[in-house]
Amino acid sequence: MMSGRMLKALYQLRIHRCGAWTLELWALIVAWGTAAALLLRWLWRGTPALPWPHWLVLGLLIGAGGALLALARWAARRSYSIFEPQAHLPPPAGRGLDPEDKVLHRATGRFEVAGKAHRWVDLLAYWRTFATREHAVMAIVHASRYALLGSMAEADVGMWYIFFRPEDVRSLTPGRLTFGRTTRPALRIVCEIVPTAPLRRNRPGQPIIETVYLAFEDEAARGRVWADLRVADCLRPA
Repeated sequence: MMSGRMLKALYQLRIHRCGAWTLELWALIVAWGTAAALLLRWLWRGTPALPWPHWLVLGLLIGAGGALLALARWAARRSYSIFEPQAHLPPPAGRGLDPEDKVLHRATGRFEVAGKAHRWVDLLAYWRTFATREHAVMAIVHASRYALLGSMAEADVGMWYIFFRPEDVRSLTPGRLTFGRTTRPALRIVCEIVPTAPLRRNRPGQPIIETVYLAFEDEAARGRVWADLRVADCLRPA
């Protein structure tokens, strides 16, 4: 199993940019661009341009680029995190939250703001439930740098949101979520929602299935949100 630290590193390469491109794309360009330059040099001269050990390097460069691409896609499907279900845990007996209540946590999922959508991981966020019983995850993306060269795009910095209603929830699973070196009590929420921001290959108004992960500093905080989600038997059968 891929380690939490490796998944986090792949995520940092995905969200930080150098110029117009992500660090993930730059890594692919360096690996495959170097390999292409060696091959073009060979074709131009008509003979191998380098001794055979360098062809081994060529193969490693091509393989490294392919491995990075495959790992990045695999990690993205896992939300760059490791979730371990705890299906044996009994649900809490607490009550729903009041509209003015907020619970601090770390959120992972598909966020929207001002007609834009982005998948973020481990954002500092607040959980709120309004008087209408609509749930909200309100998170913030801070400016940051990675590996000296990469920085967060200015357009991504600021508040991002996830909204869903009790009837949107398809399943709710307690567990533990690992991101990087940190493992926290968590909830995995699978929802069917209609996105407001455009999606590729998705018709306007077409519902989609999304998974939201909420990670908490302690069991008490998880219990408050878990109880809030269970108010009025809002979960539908899977």
